[in-house]
Amino acid sequence: MALIFTLMPKLKLSFPSRFTSETVFDTATYIGFLIFVLALPFGYSTVFLNIGLSLVLIGWVGRIVSERKLGWQRTPLDIPIALFFGLALIACLLAPHPATSSFGYFWKLLRAILLFYAVIHSRLGARWRHIVIAFIAVAGISSALGLWYYANDTRLAIDFMGRVGLQFQEELEAGEHPNLRISDELRTELRACSVPLSESASVTPSKQPNEWRINDPARQRRYVIRPNETHLMVYMIEQRLTGTFKMPNDLGAYLALSLPFVMGYFVASWQRDTKQKRPIWRILLLGTVVVLMSANLVLTLTRAAWVSVSIAIVCLGVYFIVIALRKLLETRYRGTSEAPVYRLWKPILFGSVVIIVLLSLSLFLVPQHIKARFQTMIEHPIGFMGERPQWWQTSLELIQKYPLTGIGLGRFRYEYQTSGPPEQYNVPYHAHNIYLHIAVEHGIPSLLLFLWMVVIIWQQIFAGRPASGFWGIGTFIGASGFIVSALVYGLADNILHQRTVLLFWFIIGIIFYLKPTKDKKHEKTSETG
Repeated sequence: MALIFTLMPKLKLSFPSRFTSETVFDTATYIGFLIFVLALPFGYSTVFLNIGLSLVLIGWVGRIVSERKLGWQRTPLDIPIALFFGLALIACLLAPHPATSSFGYFWKLLRAILLFYAVIHSRLGARWRHIVIAFIAVAGISSALGLWYYANDTRLAIDFMGRVGLQFQEELEAGEHPNLRISDELRTELRACSVPLSESASVTPSKQPNEWRINDPARQRRYVIRPNETHLMVYMIEQRLTGTFKMPNDLGAYLALSLPFVMGYFVASWQRDTKQKRPIWRILLLGTVVVLMSANLVLTLTRAAWVSVSIAIVCLGVYFIVIALRKLLETRYRGTSEAPVYRLWKPILFGSVVIIVLLSLSLFLVPQHIKARFQTMIEHPIGFMGERPQWWQTSLELIQKYPLTGIGLGRFRYEYQTSGPPEQYNVPYHAHNIYLHIAVEHGIPSLLLFLWMVVIIWQQIFAGRPASGFWGIGTFIGASGFIVSALVYGLADNILHQRTVLLFWFIIGIIFYLKPTKDKKHEKTSETG
């Protein structure tokens, strides 16, 4: 909460004294955005997420009806988005097996794009900053909860191994007492589930009711057993944090997109005017949020997120150092002045050095399982990427078979089961690569449209280079890191599904809301306060 009061010293969550239909609908949109960002990092809060999105839609549509005009804000993304939607619909209708196509995936994509346009058309004024502050604050809260869960050995990823009979429940309950050996019968049942236990394995109490844990220190394995109506379900515990999400990869995807965005405001907080002191409390609070989010990122063991965030930081560091050097030469020889955003090269350089030092020290301080995970990125042992190579190979084969209209939205799992290799351990819902996934389900033309949209987004971000002040500079740096990290992370996973697709288009909406594109015939400007 301290972050909120620090970043919003003049914030008054007051409502208009004179209520009109327009102010009521604008307030509904504002409250909807707040509920949405507060529910976004909590994987079990789908109801609140949908309530927030519904309020945003009600406010937007209600204002249009009340004013009796559309008031459309044109953006360079309008044409590629319309074509992308049209091809997505065609891909569903012309799918090889239309009955297995999921229009639910089409609706999720439509919902995310509508969120983008809702941000563009909102009349938040300066209140857009409140939305960003709420976004940063809840990211810090959810990350703090994630560390608390990890410290208490809860909310870790689990992998289903198999089932054993209910007759072993009494043995497990008795096995919670020390010096009681696991029976040979239970060991045999577990071995059939690919759970071989060493002699030192033992049953330990669990902090959760109706579940039992088996620790096997000799094999460095831990298992949890949970009852259902007919069997005891056996899961292997992975030392991967899920935090406030359902899966570690979901948390990793959220952090891969949001952490660079938050870092932008942290870097911008180091800027100070000549007449003002550096805002120490803002730096400390934003730095705390960045540290908490970074710790969660490490504990997810999501290597794609590690790489994407690291590349985003390196790219931003190199970019600002090069620009600062160029500006320094121009200032010395031509007498030109520096733009405010370029004055941050010192804190960026300092921050990059600090991050490198901390990462180097962490190699000696982090737990062994994190070191082992990191080592796989260097040594590339056989199978370190799991089944991704096979998923990508099958995707390429499907693209060759259906190059124009794809296989239809939501049909990758079905086609992989029918066209994939005979032996399939994990059957994925997507190709674990956004570029391949778009090409395989939507068709190659849709992939080209997506790349066109990426170029436009880059142009819009770079249009914010002359920005000044904490909010302008922070948005430019954060948006730059966000798009780099998102595109890199998309090489090994899919960011265009579940909550990450909403987060992706929400941040893009903020980018376009702050720097609206001006069309020659229909010049529009958004109210930014």
